[in-house]
Amino acid sequence: MIQPVSPAPAAEAADVVRAAHHQIGNSLQSIASLLRMESQLAPPAAAAVLTEAGRRVRTVMRLHQRLQESGVAVRLDDLLGDVCRDVAELDAFDRHADIRVNVAPLWASAKVASALAMITAEWLGNALEHGLSDGPGAVEVTLESTDAGARLIVADSGRGVADGEWTSGFGLNLVASLAKQLGARVHRTADGRGASWELLLGESSLGRFAP
Repeated sequence: MIQPVSPAPAAEAADVVRAAHHQIGNSLQSIASLLRMESQLAPPAAAAVLTEAGRRVRTVMRLHQRLQESGVAVRLDDLLGDVCRDVAELDAFDRHADIRVNVAPLWASAKVASALAMITAEWLGNALEHGLSDGPGAVEVTLESTDAGARLIVADSGRGVADGEWTSGFGLNLVASLAKQLGARVHRTADGRGASWELLLGESSLGRFAP
């Protein structure tokens, strides 16, 4: 015999899920705040590591917030705008950078949005730390649709570095891993006028940019 399901248990379950998500958000915020406090008290080398860790936690927090608002898909201009503001705010050296964000109002699944947010944060942080290490400059973050899928570009106007001077650390290795998960290609160019990172995503890795 099939018994009718009361709406009460479903409503209670929804309340539990909302409460859990709220607690997760608060926990991420607390961790990010603690890392920032520790970075302000630590010696320079340790402060840089703590700042990077805090930036990554903030990126996850922003993704969680946007998923809470929109469900299974995330609007990328909102998410990446938040991420860029966080990276600028957490810049340990408070560099004078003109950060321009040109992100199309595209939608992505949680998996794709998560990867794009992390990649954007790593490249923007890298541009501030290395590209503009000698003085003020500009960094432009662009996400646009293409005939083949989409393209993410982070370019700075700093001095640039020759390939021989460039070494890959944890952040850029993380980018390579995320790009591989998405089936995306990464290109880098650098000269005396600055450096540019480009991520090319195909339709097969993107799926549908829709809410």
